[in-house]
Amino acid sequence: MIVNVLVNTSVKTLNKVYDYSVPKELEDLVKLGKRVSISFGNAKKTDEGIIVKVIKDEEYKNKGYKLKNIIDVLDEVSYIDEKKLRLAKYMSHIYFCNVYDCLKLMLPPGTTSKNSSKNINIKQDTRILLNFSNEQINEFIEEGKITSSNHIRLLTFLMANDYVLLSDVIQGLSISKAIVNTVEKNGYIRFEKVDIEENFLSEIDVKKTAPKILTSEQRQVVDKIGKYIDSNVYKQCLLFGITGSGKTEVYLDLIERTIRNNKKAIMLIPEISLTHQTVSRFVERFGNDIAVINSKMTISQRKEQYRRIKEGKVNIVIGARSALFCPIDNLGLVIIDEEHDSSYYSSTTPKYSTKEVASYICNDANAVLLLGSATPEVGDYYKTTLNNTKFERFELKNRPGDAVLPEIITQDMKDEKILGNTSPFSIKLKELIRENIDDNKQTMIFLNRRGYTSYLGCKDCSYIFKCPNCDVALVYHKQSNLLLCHYCSHVEKNIITCPNCLRK
Repeated sequence: MIVNVLVNTSVKTLNKVYDYSVPKELEDLVKLGKRVSISFGNAKKTDEGIIVKVIKDEEYKNKGYKLKNIIDVLDEVSYIDEKKLRLAKYMSHIYFCNVYDCLKLMLPPGTTSKNSSKNINIKQDTRILLNFSNEQINEFIEEGKITSSNHIRLLTFLMANDYVLLSDVIQGLSISKAIVNTVEKNGYIRFEKVDIEENFLSEIDVKKTAPKILTSEQRQVVDKIGKYIDSNVYKQCLLFGITGSGKTEVYLDLIERTIRNNKKAIMLIPEISLTHQTVSRFVERFGNDIAVINSKMTISQRKEQYRRIKEGKVNIVIGARSALFCPIDNLGLVIIDEEHDSSYYSSTTPKYSTKEVASYICNDANAVLLLGSATPEVGDYYKTTLNNTKFERFELKNRPGDAVLPEIITQDMKDEKILGNTSPFSIKLKELIRENIDDNKQTMIFLNRRGYTSYLGCKDCSYIFKCPNCDVALVYHKQSNLLLCHYCSHVEKNIITCPNCLRK
């Protein structure tokens, strides 16, 4: 058996497959998408690669070449299939990166050559089983063969419960392990090792609730997008809804409709929004039919979630952008909430746009891609204004229950300077804060910026110091006394003399 192996390397010229022979003892373990340990080139150390094609000996054309053998198969389960390979090649082509870097996104978190998925630390416990029937155990007790009160208490508990773990017995019955071992040595019970699933959702204590009644506006959106889900066609939609208009309820109804069609759904949320409260909304509706993937989970927890998804135990995956690459099949719907958020653009290798990748995945799976936001990106909004049948916009203009939006006041700080106010707070804002204090109320002030001030200007001529490369205002950092451009990383020393009016 011959395999084509893609080698894990950052060298662009080596971004191609190499032929390796498979020893007889490893043939049963070889499968497309599994990682293997190989010897590459003249290097003495072993390298890692991914099998991208399996070839039978009779199909191999270059029979004159002597091939190296693969050393070992590192994975028990393959998380990469033909679709994932196509996706990796597509990302490599448009984002100018190696295919292997893209394939790494599709492996369980923490998977490396030193910590392979073969050695995933799935928690184990010991199950206790009876070696005799309940009737026989009762006879032993009545005949006086079992006299210890602790032994009788343990056996009685086991007779009343079908699935009992050693940890449950020690904690629940306050019986030491030594006592349990004694009963096992006497032949009444036996031990069995079992895997324990790390269920992240067990930490969320909520009860399932019935769906809320949708408003007529929400119902129209659900019905229209639902028709695309029912038709199994690729469609890209933008849900433009004001804050509090009930976009999440629309998501929940569309996900439920997807599941009724025997399809699965991915719900992407910015990492900062992936909170206990957000996940609870979905658990209330769908119970344990959910896998959650986020950076706050341990590696073993995330690997366990990957395993549940791979085995088809869940229909819904919720997570940040990395959840898009999970091993889900039969996909029917991908939702990207707060689609304007910058976290959907990867800043590490491989650098990619989550929305572009999601569009490719949905197109390949004939699934619906739904982008949702109260402030959508200008480019996405513009696309929906074109005569484009593949990108449609839906709007939610009202809040349920006719709730009123809060009043928003915008203040031009240039006018404040004319009035002699050099504070970062306007006169109106100070008055409102004082009113709150007098009424024993609290005030929250959000500072949405990096650096000491988002721009630096001349007080005399109002000239704004800008980046020579990007033509955007330079941000002043007081601690380092530098002016920085957060787009191209241009740095300048703090300007003392204005280049426009030459005043200091």
